[in-house]
Amino acid sequence: MVIPTEEEAPSTRGPSPPQLTDDDIVRLAREHPQTSASLPSFLLSSTSHPTLISYLHSRAAAASPSLAVADYTFSLLSLISLSPHSPPLSTLFSSLLLAYIKLFNSRQIPHDRNSLKTIQIFYLHLEIAPNHDLLAVADAIVFDLLQIVNQDDAQLLDLLPRCLDLIRNSEEIERGGDFVNSVVDHVLTSDWSKALLVKVVSLLREFSYLDKGRCREFLEKVFVGMKGVDLQDLPSLVYQLLVLASKGFSKREVIEGIVMFFGSKMGSKATSIVRQVEGTVLLHVNFAVKQDPSLGQEVLGLVRSDLRVFNNFTVAILFSLARVRRFSESSMGILKAALIMAYRDFKSAEDCKWLSNDLKEGYLQTVKIVEKAVLRAMHPVALQSSTIMLQPTLKVNDSNYGREHIVPSIVQLGFILLESAEDRNQKAFYNSNGLMGTEELGIQMLKSLFDVHDMARNELAFSAHNQTI
Repeated sequence: MVIPTEEEAPSTRGPSPPQLTDDDIVRLAREHPQTSASLPSFLLSSTSHPTLISYLHSRAAAASPSLAVADYTFSLLSLISLSPHSPPLSTLFSSLLLAYIKLFNSRQIPHDRNSLKTIQIFYLHLEIAPNHDLLAVADAIVFDLLQIVNQDDAQLLDLLPRCLDLIRNSEEIERGGDFVNSVVDHVLTSDWSKALLVKVVSLLREFSYLDKGRCREFLEKVFVGMKGVDLQDLPSLVYQLLVLASKGFSKREVIEGIVMFFGSKMGSKATSIVRQVEGTVLLHVNFAVKQDPSLGQEVLGLVRSDLRVFNNFTVAILFSLARVRRFSESSMGILKAALIMAYRDFKSAEDCKWLSNDLKEGYLQTVKIVEKAVLRAMHPVALQSSTIMLQPTLKVNDSNYGREHIVPSIVQLGFILLESAEDRNQKAFYNSNGLMGTEELGIQMLKSLFDVHDMARNELAFSAHNQTI
């Protein structure tokens, strides 16, 4: 329902409408719910726009601009929203938004809770702006992405997806799709700070019109930039990526990127904090798979198709997936098959007379990688006093957060490996090449858990009982 308005008197026929101060605007907005009075003609006159915008600048120059600017902007927006289809008011909305963006980008107003609330109000009323004005709004939002150094600096980007959607769907804008693509390209090719990377990931799900190639480019840039993200921000970033994947955004690429990042790029940083981060990420993955089983299928498909992604984090994820009923058998099956196949391939290569030493060495390294991946996946859940511990100085409870739920899976794999024990000659062969073999690996896994983990003792007792029945 449009609020009745006073007729705007042409300047040639009478005096200009009485001028309102910024305090008058704030007062009118507060009183309107009680009075339901018509909008003053001053607001409806386009000649008043410069004055109304000047109030925004004067408040930005105040000693405490945050609340002063927010109060005035809220008030003016609430009055504009009473008659949003009035051409003067829609134009005023655009002018107000562009002026606010300029103040925000130039840091003349604080980037804080008040600015976030203000931007959220602008977001709710973006459709008020004339479509052609949205082109300038979008350009202003992405004008200087380099100035984004923390999350508060990125607040304006919340407006971008909605703004671009309105441009794409507008019949008034010629080649709106080309403009949208140019803005997306600008974001993609800009240098991303840590804060901008996190923000882009949170917004990507709203860019549903991106083609597969563009999605892949964004994800590649995200995973390259993740190494610079603060450790404490990684779990929330991974959660956003998993949500993105669950929405159908390049599921395989998201899963592969997460696995390779934590298994390769983070694998060498075996600190307590890193392990806590990995544990939290495991919980996120486990929860995401329960909500969207197709993500679990992507993990299994990735490991089956490419042994190169078989690393300590992949093993930990498979241990975690094994705690989800529908993936328990397949996860354990993949782990068992990868280990046994690696051992058998190496044995066959060594027995083959015509294979070069380089190829044989390659098979040996593959077995060592697989063994090491399993042992590192257990750390730090179980390894303190064991001979296979990778960091003797790390206490067990320092960094096992998020990994407790995989203990039953480790126990299960340990017994599976015991059941797959080699004969005496094979054991000697593996030991002579610096390998453990399936039986010794299983024994070490179970022994290490039993020595230092109370929960594992119960699991071992329960599993051993089942083995004898």
